[in-house]
Amino acid sequence: MDFYYIFFIAFATSFLTVPLIMFVAHNSGAIALPGRRHIHTHPTPKLGGVAIAAGVLLVTPLIFPVNKVVGSYLASSALMLLLGIIDDIRGTNWKIKLLFSIVATSIIMAGTGMWIRSLGDVFGFGEIQLGYLGIPFTYFAVFGVINAINLIDGLNGLACGVSSIAFLSYAVFASISGNENVFYLSLACLGATLGLFRYNYPKAKIFMGDSGSMFLGFSLAVQAILLTQGRGTEIRPMVPVIILGFPIFDTLRVLVIRILNRRHPFEADKTHLHHLMIRSGIYPNHVVKTIWVVSALMSILAFALYRLDGWVMSLVYGIFVALLGIYVENLGIIKLNRTKKIIPPDPGME
Repeated sequence: MDFYYIFFIAFATSFLTVPLIMFVAHNSGAIALPGRRHIHTHPTPKLGGVAIAAGVLLVTPLIFPVNKVVGSYLASSALMLLLGIIDDIRGTNWKIKLLFSIVATSIIMAGTGMWIRSLGDVFGFGEIQLGYLGIPFTYFAVFGVINAINLIDGLNGLACGVSSIAFLSYAVFASISGNENVFYLSLACLGATLGLFRYNYPKAKIFMGDSGSMFLGFSLAVQAILLTQGRGTEIRPMVPVIILGFPIFDTLRVLVIRILNRRHPFEADKTHLHHLMIRSGIYPNHVVKTIWVVSALMSILAFALYRLDGWVMSLVYGIFVALLGIYVENLGIIKLNRTKKIIPPDPGME
């Protein structure tokens, strides 16, 4: 089947499923209320991730053969979707999320025989082979990416846009390396994510919720492993790190701050970069678009560097992190300058 059929079928399935999901969310109590850490002003249904998952889980078995890799992904991502649904309706704690992540990651490793065995030549001293130590490292990495996507899901369209850029990048790299499994899965995820996007931005009629962020984060992590750890792959492990450079940076920065302040690393707060940008006076709509642009530039950078050694990519990513750190430190100056002006409300977000 031509690749654009996969994209459009996944898109249509997700897009057409959203109204039904909104009805179910209203009747199940999966509603995000204004206040606390939310900036929206009206009760908004969650469970948007169910529409994304429908575009992937229902369509994938029908449009290309289900082998061990695809079957393992479908089973494990469905488990993460279930976790997200429970969290959207009743709420869960980080221990339950970690448990589900471990089980889902175990399904992937058992079904595909793949985990993060190699980090590549990230320091310039030769390739770092993890061997069986890569198994616990894989659990850590997958849970980290899941949380990275979950934590940036704070503004309309932000997580949808960042994830879509990443899936598109994965699809191109999979095409370059001849990895059909990742190529088709990333296209299905891209189409399904964009199917929800129209309902999620600029004014959100529905949020993706944890059902979306858990499903997308897990999918991005798994596809990164399948893209870089297969036999004979030419895609180095640093490539998906650069593609997901922004959410990884923001998550690590927040975790370090919480630990240094002797707070629980998984305690919710408003220290993420998009929160700081809004408090500095930048419109939410502009914040979202800025982060989209940064994510797109990181993907372009990954394409420019992917043939180079891993240590070169690590160095460039380190420079990116340093520049972002400088920007964060200067947000206070931006806020001071903006307080001298009267800033009208942003009409593009709700």
